[in-house]
Amino acid sequence: MKQLCTLLQMTALLGLALLFAGCNHKELCEFHPHEISIRVVFDWVDAPDADPKGMCVCFYPLDGGSGQRFDFPNRTGGTVQLRVGKYRILCFNNDTEANLFYNSHLFDGYGVYTREGHVLEPIYGNSANFHPMVDDLSKERVVITPDMMWGCSAVDVEVRDDEVCYTCVPQNAHARMGYPVVSNEQVITLYPHEMVCTYTYEVRNVSNLKHVVEICGSLSGMAGEMLLASEQVGREAVTLPFESVSDGVSTLTGKFYTFGHHPENSEPHAMTFYVVMDDGSKLCYTGGKNLDVTEQVHEAPDFRHVHLIIDGLDLPQPIENGHGFRPVVDDWGVVEEDIIL
Repeated sequence: MKQLCTLLQMTALLGLALLFAGCNHKELCEFHPHEISIRVVFDWVDAPDADPKGMCVCFYPLDGGSGQRFDFPNRTGGTVQLRVGKYRILCFNNDTEANLFYNSHLFDGYGVYTREGHVLEPIYGNSANFHPMVDDLSKERVVITPDMMWGCSAVDVEVRDDEVCYTCVPQNAHARMGYPVVSNEQVITLYPHEMVCTYTYEVRNVSNLKHVVEICGSLSGMAGEMLLASEQVGREAVTLPFESVSDGVSTLTGKFYTFGHHPENSEPHAMTFYVVMDDGSKLCYTGGKNLDVTEQVHEAPDFRHVHLIIDGLDLPQPIENGHGFRPVVDDWGVVEEDIIL
């Protein structure tokens, strides 16, 4: 009988030990969240023609700490490992060269900008020695145009053991559904859209265009940076240089990207053109009502896609009946006049 009691006591003690061991394991899991596999999918309904070479997604935990970045060498998405918890998300294409970034550890402060440049950079490149007269024409800081960016953000993201909950609203009304989204398949769908603006322009009725050797332009009063989460642009007004394409007859065209303009910025949006003629003369066309495109920028039907039209640019007839050539011309001549339409 004594041996039976001892055996029962040992069995009871073993059962208690197993019970406490199970409780300790559960408590450890609660205080140390484990990682969950989440599949990130990019739906391009808001930018069907987008062609990025790769995308990145940044998860910012709400309980503090810097974000986790995951890069994908495609436009479709992939799988990431995340701890159970609450997050906010930023995503954008990772294949840009001109774009520079700051405050990558902050969801609200993560921004993009571009380096300083020169109005003649589209012609001579960024290593040339530029003439000081041209430098003095721009009252604003000159920065290069950004590369195209596609991206979006998601909030109220919660990763759980058996599901993920989040809010990411596409701009396309036909793709919208109830929010927040709850996925028991551990899938987060993001809807990137164009984050920068595309500006195109056309200069019609340009005289003596066949004698142009090099030409480029600039646009003033634009924003030089943007916050990724809010897509709010900077207040500072900067000047953006851009390339120009001549048809050799009477029309100039071009296309460039920009962060846009701050609505509270009162600086005008003026175009300037820098021209090298085949006789060696260098001319800068600036000022005048014809080159002021402020109204066109502000009243564009789609602020993401702005088309500017200028009618008339009077380039001179080169010397010696248009066939002369002066091998060395150092100074730039500034042409500032109103063209009456």
